Amino acid sequence: MNEVKGQVLVIGAGPGGYSAAFRCADLGLDTVLVERHPTLGGVCLNVGCIPSKALLHVAKVIEEAEHIEHAGVSFGKPTIDIEKVAAYKSGVVKRLTDGLGAMAKMRKVTVIQGTATFLDDHSVMVAHTNSDEQTKVSFDNCIIAAEAKALRCRLSLMKTHEFGIQPML
Repeated sequence: MNEVKGQVLVIGAGPGGYSAAFRCADLGLDTVLVERHPTLGGVCLNVGCIPSKALLHVAKVIEEAEHIEHAGVSFGKPTIDIEKVAAYKSGVVKRLTDGLGAMAKMRKVTVIQGTATFLDDHSVMVAHTNSDEQTKVSFDNCIIAAEAKALRCRLSLMKTHEFGIQPML
């Protein structure tokens, strides 16, 4: 088992997570970023917003080519090579994820691929995604920026009195 210590742990490397990690590093804080997927960027960059926008751009170019005929410019009916369109989309995503990886490296953010489980208030155990290896990460402060979906918490497991929250029965 490996052990890593950081002043700030950020869990989740989507737009909120990598932005927080980069800002912490820019402020001189020793930062650890945990992400379960092989590339930074989260759902938005890897499979959601950005790939969709790349495909929408292709569709918009086709539409614009059809509408310019009124100005005296015409093109033949487009042929679509779906494999090339997919490669274009993947290329856009790869350039952006590679850029984020380079930015993390430049800022000396320690990136660990895996899933974090809290051990206590100042440490997590990260189960690596592609191996049986585990890394214990100790930290002073933690930012949780994981998943963009609704989750119902069992408040009775939290220190509810610290937040003025009454657990639901």
